[in-house]
This record gives sequence, structure tokens and C-alpha cells, in this order.
Amino acid sequence: MLEGMSEYWLCVGGANVDVQGVTIARLLPGTSNPGHVQQAAGGVARNVAENLGWLGQEVQLFSLVGEDADGEWLRHITAKSGVATHGMFLIPGKSTGRYLAIRDLDGDLYAAVADMDVNEAWTDALVQSGLQRLPQAAGLFMDANLPQMVMQTFLQEAKRLGKKVIVDPVSVKKAEKWRGMLNGVHLLISSIDEIEQLSGQSLYSFYDVERCARKLVDDGISNVMVICGDAGLCLCDQNGSSWLPAPSNPIREAAGDAFAAGVIYAQNKAASLAEQAAYGIALAELSTQQTGMYDIDHLVNRKDFFASTQKQ
Repeated sequence: MLEGMSEYWLCVGGANVDVQGVTIARLLPGTSNPGHVQQAAGGVARNVAENLGWLGQEVQLFSLVGEDADGEWLRHITAKSGVATHGMFLIPGKSTGRYLAIRDLDGDLYAAVADMDVNEAWTDALVQSGLQRLPQAAGLFMDANLPQMVMQTFLQEAKRLGKKVIVDPVSVKKAEKWRGMLNGVHLLISSIDEIEQLSGQSLYSFYDVERCARKLVDDGISNVMVICGDAGLCLCDQNGSSWLPAPSNPIREAAGDAFAAGVIYAQNKAASLAEQAAYGIALAELSTQQTGMYDIDHLVNRKDFFASTQKQ
């Protein structure tokens, strides 16, 4: 453990530049659309780590970026939140990952391109440097923006050490990497489409969401949270399933990463899955309203509100 550093969460996965183009009218395919183009720091693991940092938590991020201006910028912007960025390795000859998204005026995703070749550049030495941080960590958060062997190595070591492991599939395609590896994972945070891929079962109703979640719990995951859009959140553990209603602000994209950070923050503050999810919903909401250090009292107040709306 770093000198003077208390127990921390280890986040391993993607760090990239997000470029978002949002139209100011209904999107028309096949032609130029007026709108706004914005650039932001992104990557699921990076976003989760940054949100934990703004909560005042100790967190270390391990990810790969290019040896370029984008990579240096990502390291700088991430460090502002207090995240330890010694594990954001600059990879010579590689470009920092970029995610390009086109959205209509409502924010709905129309198309996206992910250029993440740098994430394939993990070496045994880089993996070992991350594994050395696990013994002192409170737990491991990992996304699927990693080679499958890297994911498997971190999972095996974390389980050997008895660490809590929280995972995010990232996308339907990348969710395939997790299949067969999730036994012993403490918590899976997933979308409807991702849980369908992971469970290998088709979804035709929201009852099927519970059925798929229960299958994953039966297969060895301790807890499952499924973000179901307007239907709310499905929570599942060995004791059964429950639902939280959807918040007014959708939990998607970067807000979904803030949700995961809120759930991680709640691990030593709330025993029930529902209250942990309420922390996540509250942080997802706050993340859309501000940047920088979060007001913890405000977070707890919003958590209490969302917890009180739980459906039994």
C-alpha cells in the first residue's frame, strides 16, 4: 500500500476520451445535422474511479492510455479528483482510446464508434503491478474494456484474497467476455440487454429480468442489479428479487458509471442491496447536476428519498 494511504478501492479497466455529437433537432441520417460537439474524459473504470474520488474516497485506477496528448490530459483530469493515477500507463506507439457517439436532441444514442485498441496492450508486467495493489484494497471494480485473460487473472487473485469484486459488462458485445467467469463475484451491475447476454436467456417481459437475474445468482454471483430504464431497477440476491422505481433522470452512460460508484461507496455504509442501490441512484442524479467534490449530506438526503420509494 502507498505510504500514508488508507484502504482503497482498485478500479481496473477503460480510460478514454469521449466525443459526443448532439443534434439540436431530430436527427436525419445520411446528411449533416446541426448540433453541438463536446469532448469529455471517459471510460467506465475511469469514470467510476473519478466519482469515488469526488466522494473523498481513496481509489487507485489501473488502465492504459496512449503516449500522446490525450493520454496526458486524461491522467491530469483524473488526478484532479484525488484518484491515484500511477497505474494509468502510457503505452508507446498507441493512441489513447476514443469513443465517438452521435445522439439526437433527446440524448438517445443513434450510433457510436469505439477505438480502444490500446486496451489490448496489457503485458504480464503491467498486470502484476496491478495485482500487487490488491492485498491492501477494500475491493476490486472491473469493467470489460480489458483482454479476457487480464480480467480472469484479476478475478482469480481477488477471489483468492477474499476481496469484494464488483463488475460492469460495459456493453452487450463485451458482456460475452464475462460468461463463465462470474462465479464468486460479489455484485454485477448490468443493463437489460447485457443481462440477457450473460444469462443466455431471452427476455420478453420484466418478469424475465428477474428470472435471468436469479439464474446468475444461482450460478454463483452474490448480488445482481439490473438497470431497466423506465421500469426502474431490479435487485436480486439469494433472498429473492425486488424493484426500485426509475428516477426522473435516466441512469445511462456516464450517469450509469456514477451509479456504480455510489453503490461502491455504500458497501461499508448500507447492508441492504436496496439501500446500496439508492446511494447509486442519488449519485447518478448528482453527477448530472455538478462537477467536483460532492456534498455528502446532500447525497445521503437523496439516498434516503430514493430508498423510501422502494417497491416491495
